[in-house]
Amino acid sequence: MATYEARSKTNLNLAAKELLRTIAEKKSNLCVSVDVTLKDDLLAVVDAVGPFVALIKVHFDWDVIKQLSELAVKHNFLIFEDRKFADIGNTVSLQYAAGMHRIVQWSHLTNAHLIPGPGVISGLGSVGLPLQRGLLLIAEMSTQGSLTKDAYTTANVQAAMEDTSNFVMGFIAMHRVHKDPAHISPKATEAQRNKDFLILTPGVGLDATGDGKGQQYRTPDQVIRENDCDMIIVGRGVYGPLLDQSSARDDALKQVRDQAERYRSAGWDAYLAKMGTTRRRAARHALPTPPQTPIKRAKHTLVKHEPDSPSRGAMPLKKIKMELTEEEQGKIRVPKHWEEVHACLAKMREETVAPVDTMGCVENGLETNRADRGRLGPDGAEESKEDALQRYEYTTLVSLMLSSQTKDTVTALAVYNLQRTLPNGVTVDSVRGASDDVLRECICKVGFFRRKTEYIRKTADILAEKHGGQVPKTIDELCALPGVGPKMAFLQMQAMGFNVGIGVDTHVHRIANRLGWCKTKTPEQTRLALQSWLPKHLFRQINKQMVGFGQVICVPIGPRCDVCTIGQRRLCPSRQRVEQNSIAKRAPIYYRDGTVLVGNKRVTLHAFKQEALDTSDQEMIDTVVKTEQVLEW
Repeated sequence: MATYEARSKTNLNLAAKELLRTIAEKKSNLCVSVDVTLKDDLLAVVDAVGPFVALIKVHFDWDVIKQLSELAVKHNFLIFEDRKFADIGNTVSLQYAAGMHRIVQWSHLTNAHLIPGPGVISGLGSVGLPLQRGLLLIAEMSTQGSLTKDAYTTANVQAAMEDTSNFVMGFIAMHRVHKDPAHISPKATEAQRNKDFLILTPGVGLDATGDGKGQQYRTPDQVIRENDCDMIIVGRGVYGPLLDQSSARDDALKQVRDQAERYRSAGWDAYLAKMGTTRRRAARHALPTPPQTPIKRAKHTLVKHEPDSPSRGAMPLKKIKMELTEEEQGKIRVPKHWEEVHACLAKMREETVAPVDTMGCVENGLETNRADRGRLGPDGAEESKEDALQRYEYTTLVSLMLSSQTKDTVTALAVYNLQRTLPNGVTVDSVRGASDDVLRECICKVGFFRRKTEYIRKTADILAEKHGGQVPKTIDELCALPGVGPKMAFLQMQAMGFNVGIGVDTHVHRIANRLGWCKTKTPEQTRLALQSWLPKHLFRQINKQMVGFGQVICVPIGPRCDVCTIGQRRLCPSRQRVEQNSIAKRAPIYYRDGTVLVGNKRVTLHAFKQEALDTSDQEMIDTVVKTEQVLEW
């Protein structure tokens, strides 16, 4: 039986990794379901129970999300939107990404019924995977007479095991369904059977066995230790005192806190008892060591303890594939009319301003944008050209590490905070000398900021100890840094003047496939395919062109095909008809001629800025200001 911490290092779903890490850090396997009807009550309960939970389950709307997200950062918990999706793939993808709720933007986890079939997984996954979200399938329910059992539960387990994207991170269930022989398909492969799914279990109570409305309660010990589940979901057992109108609000919230601490302790004690029982049983039934150890086992032991293994902060040096083999190259076909398509794309990017133009990772380190420029060294001297170059390269690397699954605006703000807060701005020495609390405070708005704090600190140590404080100049060395993948490595190399390949992120991957330039499943496959036929002189510019295009026109959901010249010329196989009544809801497009496309109407940037000021839309104001700066440059 692996611990939460050990599982956080091996789980294939990034949201699951973060949840397991949070559980281990806070020593809490408690999820509180805040099923209240008033906004003030929800925020008060979340603030009260926050220190004792790893996960908060809600089903509220957009108007509380900002405060809820701030509380998640304050108390270190993840958010689970209890939306229970149950429609065809295309519909749920729109429900998940758009509309008034925009769930994927703020909720780390969501859940779904499998009634529509596996399409509900792929539909939600198409939106959630790029943002490192996770999905729970509702395999069982705690209410009396539930139909989620037998063949239905088996179908859920099979769908999760067959989900090759690993978007499904677990189940809402009453027991460890994916280890129950009754629910495992005989056709399941060993890899599918070994998938690590989390089990979150509702219907948990310490003081009652039911609510008179069909809900059945079990104790945390029954759920965690006896049924081998991972998290307890508790609702009224925690926030119930707030519903008592006879109690003063402050007294009721104190009782809520006390109940949260009580359930946290009960859940964690049950986990410790389960692990202790498992360890004793394993020790009791262990076989004596044979006098002669088989050669094969001895080799494994030696490899595990090999003295030249990488240090804790570094990842093993792995070779990144730089080009296709001749056989693979022979299967690639240069797409028709790609030059005309690229010319249209380049023209649109010349005319528009995208977030990557003003707040991209490379821009954050430029001398004109730096918040830490003008700093004097300890000797009072100005920064040398060599030091300025080193700072630029390192700032670019930090920006790339922070940018994963994070908007450019948020990344830019995090880098700005580091530049203003650290004693000497963004340098290897400044990062090494800063506390984790200071680093976390600076970058707390980026996705998975706690994990990235750890990566940034370890990377600074590696650069200082192994590279003389310099950013490595090879793809393999860059990818050996914690938190750095091929996309970041190729973009970093381009920023340092080495044109060795294309940085492919979700925008480039999505657009290349939409345009028919390749037919691939992963960004790395896309990179190799594009590099096989795209002229090398375009490697430097293609990422920024396609990323900006994907940010403002060819967006993931609801692309603006109505203003795309590629589609207008019938050169895009993925062109869609844009409904006129939906255009008004689309994000505005900023043009370099000083105008903004709002719906079907072009207005001046000045008029649009005034509207943003009148509505106090801070994100829109920031974007307008950045656009004005670009036009001035």
